[in-house]
Amino acid sequence: MQRSLLLSVALVAALAIAQTVFLDIIAIAGVSPDLVLLVMIHVAQKQGAMHGQLTGLCAGLVEDLTSLAPLGFHSLLRLTIGFLGGLSHNKMFVDPIFVPIILVGVATVLKWLIAGLIAGVFGVDTVATAVFSRTFFIELGYNAVLAPLVFAALNAVGPRSQRGYRP
Repeated sequence: MQRSLLLSVALVAALAIAQTVFLDIIAIAGVSPDLVLLVMIHVAQKQGAMHGQLTGLCAGLVEDLTSLAPLGFHSLLRLTIGFLGGLSHNKMFVDPIFVPIILVGVATVLKWLIAGLIAGVFGVDTVATAVFSRTFFIELGYNAVLAPLVFAALNAVGPRSQRGYRP
């Protein structure tokens, strides 16, 4: 369990840095996919709420340090989404296509709603006004399209000792 947590944290930290630096090359209208969110939801769904929270907190800390957002903004956002994503652990059968799209779609909506709430509380106007804008719908579509691919890739390299695995 500790090894998988460290690997998850290392992966989302690397993705957070890559997302900040490199993903502008595949951006559509200035919006890039949230790969950290995709991996975080996969980890939370497979490992549970505590794993999702810790992974989200670490990813958020990296994003806080590499962005201009107030310190703790992304940490609180990712921690909350990691916990909520972990609530689906052992509660559903994960279909290879539709369930990842639904999980990531709900997580993307929650991300924007929670970000708007946090921004509203702390008076960060630029985030609060962007909820349900064109940017939101582009990110939602991007994440939904990539969700089955990311989940399949992570399942292919993930631990084989999970409950219900058959070779």
